[in-house]
Amino acid sequence: MLDPAVTAMDEASISPDGSKASASRPTRHRLPRLRHALEPLLAARGFSRWLLITGGVITLAFLVMAAFASQIAPYGFNQYQSNGVRFPQQGSPSALHWFGTTVQSEDVFSRVIFGAQTSLEVVVLSLVLSLAIGVPLGLVSGYFGGWFDRVLVLLNDSIFAFPYLLLAIVIAFLLQGSVSGVLTAAIAITAVYIPQYFRVIRNSVLSVREEPYVEAGRSLGAKPRAVIRRYVFKNVVQSVPVVASLNAADAILTLAALSFLGIGIDPSAASEWGYDVSRGIADAQAGFWWTGLYPGLAIVLMVTGLTLFGEGLNDTLNPLLRSSTGARRRLGARASMHAIGRQTRHRVRQDEVPAKPLHEVEPVISLADLRVWYATTRGDVRAVDGVSLEIVKGEAVGLVGESGSGKSTMGRGILGLVPAGTLVDGVVRFEGANLLELPQKEMRHLRGSSLGLVFQEPMTRLDPLMRISEHFKEVLKAHEPRIKGVEIERRSLEALGAVGIPPTRFHLYPHEFSGGMRQRILIALALVVRPKLLIADEPTTALDVLVEAQIMAILTSLKRDFDLALLIITHNLGIVAESCDRVAVMYAGRIVEQGTVDDVFAEPLHPYTQELLASTISLTTRELHSIPGAPPDLIDPPTGCRFHPRCPHAMEICREVQPTDEGTTPGRAVECWLRAPEGRIPVGKERPLAREEIDVAIEA
Repeated sequence: MLDPAVTAMDEASISPDGSKASASRPTRHRLPRLRHALEPLLAARGFSRWLLITGGVITLAFLVMAAFASQIAPYGFNQYQSNGVRFPQQGSPSALHWFGTTVQSEDVFSRVIFGAQTSLEVVVLSLVLSLAIGVPLGLVSGYFGGWFDRVLVLLNDSIFAFPYLLLAIVIAFLLQGSVSGVLTAAIAITAVYIPQYFRVIRNSVLSVREEPYVEAGRSLGAKPRAVIRRYVFKNVVQSVPVVASLNAADAILTLAALSFLGIGIDPSAASEWGYDVSRGIADAQAGFWWTGLYPGLAIVLMVTGLTLFGEGLNDTLNPLLRSSTGARRRLGARASMHAIGRQTRHRVRQDEVPAKPLHEVEPVISLADLRVWYATTRGDVRAVDGVSLEIVKGEAVGLVGESGSGKSTMGRGILGLVPAGTLVDGVVRFEGANLLELPQKEMRHLRGSSLGLVFQEPMTRLDPLMRISEHFKEVLKAHEPRIKGVEIERRSLEALGAVGIPPTRFHLYPHEFSGGMRQRILIALALVVRPKLLIADEPTTALDVLVEAQIMAILTSLKRDFDLALLIITHNLGIVAESCDRVAVMYAGRIVEQGTVDDVFAEPLHPYTQELLASTISLTTRELHSIPGAPPDLIDPPTGCRFHPRCPHAMEICREVQPTDEGTTPGRAVECWLRAPEGRIPVGKERPLAREEIDVAIEA
């Protein structure tokens, strides 16, 4: 249910003719945004608050000095007389001249004030230019990679190899005569700092782009620029305030050095602290200490203020670094694969269809001989190697097997969310089209809107710097660009309500939820765009049994209410027994048995399925059972049946020929020579393998 206050506000904004008055929009939309933006700053506590306030006060003082220099300074920066009377040369501090005068009879206090104006102009201009160039280049280079990344890295590393002050001096010297004033120093400093921002952002993007929540954004169909803007940028920009504050301080020092050497700003055009310090050295030797002391103190104070303020911003703007006190206060107050540079190689056989359909109803998704192989230096990892499966509307299929069987890879292979260079082969039929043939743009539109994915480990799949409301907005905007804000909120709250999350928690951050609640949010995100197929990859990992039961009850209810085709990937056979209609047992990249839950659990036909069920722990368990050996290395899997080294019923033919489903059991599919029709096994090949032969295979 929507907030009554918001409803009342909506009603009050409707004019007599039925149209909405626009006057309420700033109140309803802009003010909450401003409040959300300022909330972290207002909630700062402890040392972060001290950094923010101290640095902010010092920086603000210089900003005020720069903005109102003409009003604050009693004289002009190069004024040497007043009312026809010349100021004293190198006069000591007095009531008329608080900081004394220079050898040219200029007022030192006025020069310090106007020097703040010059320094801030150079700092702001150089930072804006370097950020506007360095940050986008780092984002694009790190995210897409390829030849463009290599060229930019080479260019920026070449610039970065020069001593920064020497480089600034050379650039400022070359610009003399063609560019004058503040712009000369700003361009020289910009050239120095672009490589710094590029390197910092690029290195952060290289790690963040592989994070699970970025993959989750791609799985929901977000465009590359949307992934960069919403999921990558906000998670790599955290270091920029600190770098920018240090660069701002360094820019002041660089500007002072340029002016000290006489190649910075023309002294007749503006006051500059570095120039005053250079003149003050000679004055200090003669006993006139004040001409260089006060400009030097101004440099120190401004550098300190900017550094403290930047550190305070970094601590405050990052939700993960905020104090828990502030978090409790806020809570109580509210009681895909990329299309560029990461293309996947596909080899598709159009003529392949399932040999023996298990349903009379037209399936929502149909897999035929699906293969997903990962390329490594040791060889191809055959994570999924010839899988066929169908799921119909309103059906829940459980996919079970040991870790490393290829279950999660199969789910990602359906959605095309596999690493670069992965070989994907076979047919994935959805709505009459082979998904493996579709271009990335079409596949991106299907992800989220038609094909949903719920990840395991929900904390790593939600962007920690985005509120839950922003996650929903991003998903809906990706598939419905023209959707209105009111509709986004309505559908988001409807989806959250379906999984039992109240609307009062709509604007919280992911870290403000428990593990079970975050998993509910992932389910709601997948359902808000109403997909036809939902893949739940270990949806109850690391959850206690009560929360696990709640999550599975929600999935079962949603399957019924939304008529979903549901694929549940899990290790938990109890979940499959309670929540699924059919079960597929996967081992070493292949589905070895599938059928209805009642049939498979009552009479498992494959030895691996029998061993899995025997390993299940219940209240009546008196002795733990495990399967001998371990899953095989999928780079070089065993010949024949991949389970034969661990199978207690292995025969000679099992280690020579891969079994196939002969269709001898109606409604079941089993890949096992034990279920082969009579006469199918050649004479002599039915000989059971000796225990010693199996032990040798296990040892190997």
